[in-house]
Amino acid sequence: RTMASKEVPAKAEEALRSKMKHLAHKMCKKNIEDFVACSRKFNLAVVLACREENRQMNECTNKYTNSEVLEDIKTQWLKQGKPSSHEWMPNVKPK
Repeated sequence: RTMASKEVPAKAEEALRSKMKHLAHKMCKKNIEDFVACSRKFNLAVVLACREENRQMNECTNKYTNSEVLEDIKTQWLKQGKPSSHEWMPNVKPK
């Protein structure tokens, strides 16, 4: 574990993880919408018919939801003085 991980309480880490996922959904909105539209169109055949949309959605979201990004978010949170405001959002770059 990194220094940032050791200094971030579990409850705060859970909230930071939630922010990370929220940002991933925001940054990958088009990919997610494309997959959802495809899955609605093909119902049970979604696994085969929407393979490319699923791959693109996962590729995008994985750039924003990995341990490297989480560590960066924790470091930002610590450097900002552990803000408790729900409005605080980290500056996330894909990794």
